[in-house]
Amino acid sequence: MNKFMEQMETFIVWALILMLLLAVVLGTLGLGRTLVGIIIDSPPYLLIDPKMLFQSFGLFLICLIGLELLKLLKFHMSHHCVKPELVVEVAIIALCNKVVTLDLKETAPLSVIGIAALILALAAGYYVLSRHSGPEEG
Repeated sequence: MNKFMEQMETFIVWALILMLLLAVVLGTLGLGRTLVGIIIDSPPYLLIDPKMLFQSFGLFLICLIGLELLKLLKFHMSHHCVKPELVVEVAIIALCNKVVTLDLKETAPLSVIGIAALILALAAGYYVLSRHSGPEEG
Protein backbone atom coordinates (compact mmCIF):
# COMPACT_ATOMS: atom_id res chain seq x y z
CA MET A 1 0.00 0.00 0.00
CA ASN A 2 2.84 2.38 0.88
CA LYS A 3 4.58 1.73 -2.46
CA PHE A 4 1.33 2.40 -4.32
CA MET A 5 0.95 5.73 -2.48
CA GLU A 6 4.52 6.72 -3.39
CA GLN A 7 3.90 5.83 -7.05
CA MET A 8 0.69 7.85 -7.09
CA GLU A 9 2.44 10.80 -5.46
CA THR A 10 5.22 10.61 -8.08
CA PHE A 11 2.66 10.42 -10.90
CA ILE A 12 0.72 13.40 -9.55
CA VAL A 13 3.87 15.51 -9.09
CA TRP A 14 4.99 14.71 -12.66
CA ALA A 15 1.54 15.61 -13.97
CA LEU A 16 1.67 18.90 -12.05
CA ILE A 17 5.16 19.62 -13.41
CA LEU A 18 4.04 19.02 -17.00
CA MET A 19 0.89 21.12 -16.64
CA LEU A 20 2.76 23.93 -14.87
CA LEU A 21 5.50 23.86 -17.50
CA LEU A 22 2.88 24.14 -20.23
CA ALA A 23 1.21 27.02 -18.38
CA VAL A 24 4.54 28.87 -17.96
CA VAL A 25 5.45 28.40 -21.63
CA LEU A 26 2.01 29.59 -22.79
CA GLY A 27 2.10 32.47 -20.30
CA THR A 28 5.52 33.54 -21.56
CA LEU A 29 4.29 33.42 -25.16
CA GLY A 30 1.23 35.44 -24.12
CA LEU A 31 3.44 38.00 -22.40
CA GLY A 32 5.58 38.28 -25.53
CA ARG A 33 2.49 38.70 -27.72
CA THR A 34 1.14 41.36 -25.36
CA LEU A 35 4.39 43.32 -25.37
CA VAL A 36 4.72 43.15 -29.15
CA GLY A 37 1.08 44.20 -29.48
CA ILE A 38 1.58 47.16 -27.15
CA ILE A 39 4.67 48.30 -29.03
CA ILE A 40 3.39 47.83 -32.60
CA ASP A 41 -0.39 48.32 -32.50
CA SER A 42 -0.86 51.99 -31.76
CA PRO A 43 1.10 55.21 -32.17
CA PRO A 44 3.47 56.34 -30.84
CA TYR A 45 5.30 53.24 -32.01
CA LEU A 46 8.04 51.68 -29.89
CA LEU A 47 6.76 53.42 -26.76
CA ILE A 48 4.83 51.76 -23.94
CA ASP A 49 2.07 53.48 -21.99
CA PRO A 50 2.82 53.21 -18.22
CA LYS A 51 -0.62 51.65 -17.59
CA MET A 52 0.12 48.90 -20.14
CA LEU A 53 3.59 48.46 -18.66
CA PHE A 54 2.04 47.71 -15.27
CA GLN A 55 -0.17 45.07 -16.91
CA SER A 56 2.85 43.42 -18.49
CA PHE A 57 4.69 43.46 -15.14
CA GLY A 58 1.77 41.55 -13.65
CA LEU A 59 2.01 38.94 -16.43
CA PHE A 60 5.77 38.75 -15.94
CA LEU A 61 5.40 38.11 -12.22
CA ILE A 62 2.78 35.42 -12.86
CA CYS A 63 5.28 33.62 -15.11
CA LEU A 64 7.94 34.04 -12.41
CA ILE A 65 5.60 32.49 -9.83
CA GLY A 66 5.16 29.52 -12.18
CA LEU A 67 8.93 29.11 -12.46
CA GLU A 68 9.29 29.22 -8.67
CA LEU A 69 6.56 26.59 -8.32
CA LEU A 70 8.45 24.43 -10.84
CA LYS A 71 11.58 24.80 -8.70
CA LEU A 72 9.55 23.76 -5.66
CA LEU A 73 8.18 20.66 -7.43
CA LYS A 74 11.64 19.76 -8.77
CA PHE A 75 13.05 19.94 -5.24
CA HIS A 76 10.17 17.78 -4.01
CA MET A 77 10.90 15.16 -6.69
CA SER A 78 14.59 14.95 -5.90
CA HIS A 79 14.44 15.15 -2.09
CA HIS A 80 10.91 13.85 -1.32
CA CYS A 81 10.23 16.79 0.96
CA VAL A 82 9.18 20.41 0.70
CA LYS A 83 11.63 23.17 1.55
CA PRO A 84 9.66 25.75 3.60
CA GLU A 85 11.76 28.71 2.44
CA LEU A 86 10.86 27.91 -1.18
CA VAL A 87 7.17 28.02 -0.27
CA VAL A 88 7.66 31.37 1.49
CA GLU A 89 9.62 32.63 -1.53
CA VAL A 90 6.69 31.81 -3.82
CA ALA A 91 4.32 33.57 -1.40
CA ILE A 92 6.54 36.67 -1.38
CA ILE A 93 6.61 36.78 -5.19
CA ALA A 94 2.83 36.34 -5.35
CA LEU A 95 2.35 39.15 -2.84
CA CYS A 96 4.75 41.36 -4.81
CA ASN A 97 2.60 40.68 -7.87
CA LYS A 98 -0.37 42.00 -5.90
CA VAL A 99 1.58 45.08 -4.86
CA VAL A 100 2.72 45.83 -8.42
CA THR A 101 -0.80 45.53 -9.81
CA LEU A 102 -2.51 47.26 -6.86
CA ASP A 103 -4.57 50.36 -7.59
CA LEU A 104 -4.09 52.53 -4.52
CA LYS A 105 -7.03 54.74 -5.45
CA GLU A 106 -9.41 51.77 -5.21
CA THR A 107 -7.82 50.02 -2.21
CA ALA A 108 -8.81 50.66 1.39
CA PRO A 109 -5.99 51.94 3.63
CA LEU A 110 -6.48 49.04 6.01
CA SER A 111 -5.87 46.60 3.15
CA VAL A 112 -2.59 48.34 2.32
CA ILE A 113 -1.53 48.06 5.97
CA GLY A 114 -2.46 44.36 5.90
CA ILE A 115 -0.40 43.76 2.77
CA ALA A 116 2.54 45.57 4.36
CA ALA A 117 2.20 43.39 7.46
CA LEU A 118 2.12 40.26 5.29
CA ILE A 119 5.27 41.34 3.45
CA LEU A 120 7.09 41.98 6.74
CA ALA A 121 5.94 38.66 8.20
CA LEU A 122 6.95 36.70 5.10
CA ALA A 123 10.31 38.48 4.91
CA ALA A 124 10.99 37.74 8.58
CA GLY A 125 9.92 34.12 8.10
CA TYR A 126 12.13 33.75 5.04
CA TYR A 127 15.08 35.23 6.95
CA VAL A 128 14.60 32.83 9.85
CA LEU A 129 14.10 29.80 7.59
CA SER A 130 17.09 30.59 5.39
CA ARG A 131 19.37 31.16 8.39
CA HIS A 132 18.14 27.96 10.03
CA SER A 133 18.51 25.66 7.00
CA GLY A 134 22.07 26.66 6.08
CA PRO A 135 23.44 26.62 2.53
CA GLU A 136 20.95 26.06 -0.27
CA GLU A 137 20.81 22.62 -1.82
CA GLY A 138 20.02 21.77 -5.40
